[in-house]
Amino acid sequence: MNGADDFAAPEDQDIAASAHDPIPHVDGNATAGALSEVFRIDIIAALGRCRHCGSVRAFGEAMVFTDAPGIVVRCRDCQGVLLRLVETPTHYWLDLSGLSYLEIDREE
Repeated sequence: MNGADDFAAPEDQDIAASAHDPIPHVDGNATAGALSEVFRIDIIAALGRCRHCGSVRAFGEAMVFTDAPGIVVRCRDCQGVLLRLVETPTHYWLDLSGLSYLEIDREE
């Protein structure tokens, strides 16, 4: 990846499916292991706001697609891309541009 130009426009059409042939996904809990390597905290209960539709939900409610070269996390309400994570042997590539914010509670 070479930077910002490697990420698609907000109208991201990187997943092509139809109502008759949906692409399988899991919930946001599936990202716990991979994202704990990056954030060093558990973000599953964090609240995130979708930049595409404005929906605010716990990150664990998101739709996670793992059949790509990395992880793609989509909004449960509008299916807009919230997050992309690709891991190589030497780097993590993290795109959070689909989130307006991510509110993480501090552990006491």
